[in-house]
Amino acid sequence: MSAVKTENLTYIYSAGTPFEKIAVNNVNLEIEKGEFVGVIGHTGSGKSTLIQHFNGLLKPTSGKVFIDDNDIWQSKEITRRTRFKAGLVFQYPEYQLFEDTVFKDIAFGPSNMGLDEEEIKERVLV
Repeated sequence: MSAVKTENLTYIYSAGTPFEKIAVNNVNLEIEKGEFVGVIGHTGSGKSTLIQHFNGLLKPTSGKVFIDDNDIWQSKEITRRTRFKAGLVFQYPEYQLFEDTVFKDIAFGPSNMGLDEEEIKERVLV
């Protein structure tokens, strides 16, 4: 069983417009559980776009993304579960931190999971 798998994954920014840009083109890959993989390429080569598909931040223009053998776009519930299991740290942290304290920034995820205040505090302070 693959932890991450893509089949013919393609993503096009501004599809159908004069500004159309193919960022990921027909990518097929499999990453097994416990395997470490590096994604290397020039600026603008599609690395971040590819990775953003693994936790459902981007929906493929065509093709499929599987996490633990589940097509993450098969249903809203699978997409939601995938987003709870997978995290992503952006290249420039100043674009992802938006609260005025570290505590509040870390608490953002658990708060959006619907956890109560005590559980949020416990998770943030671990």
